[in-house]
Amino acid sequence: MRLVFALPLIALFAFAGLGLVQLFDGRQPGFELEDRAAPTMAFDVLGEAEQLSFAELSNEAPILVNLWASWCAPCVVEHPLLMELAARHPGQIYGLAYEDTPENAARFLEARGNPFARLAMDPTGQGGLAFGLTGVPETFIIAPGGVITHHHRGVLSPGDVEELSKRLSVWPAPTAAAASD
Repeated sequence: MRLVFALPLIALFAFAGLGLVQLFDGRQPGFELEDRAAPTMAFDVLGEAEQLSFAELSNEAPILVNLWASWCAPCVVEHPLLMELAARHPGQIYGLAYEDTPENAARFLEARGNPFARLAMDPTGQGGLAFGLTGVPETFIIAPGGVITHHHRGVLSPGDVEELSKRLSVWPAPTAAAASD
């Protein structure tokens, strides 16, 4: 009978322990190392007749893909930082308009500037789900070969811009032999 009264307390301690482990796991907040394949699905591109698959981009450098929406207030806040990244890394910044219309996305970019080399449309949200989106805005870095190497959840900060800029600049990644020279 005492066990029945102790179960809620045991559950509380278990959840608190899990929270502490996640709080002090040593990762930089907002960044997660992914090392998983980018979605292979093709998206319609705003203002173009062709489709785009982020996994199949034949870049020699990594790309950044920002999942955003014109109806997303935090996306408005981070937009100037995406413009800064685009100025630093021309042709490496792409967008995916999540559950949005081409008209609203175009209007948003006309009013604020367009940081994206190309903007893919995800009107149904299936592309966001394929990326592992938990809520806009989210940002991914995809290395050549179609591998997601980093995932940032939430609004970017100026410090995040510096971190992402470093990751977009260093390619190819140094090998163990090169690092020992």
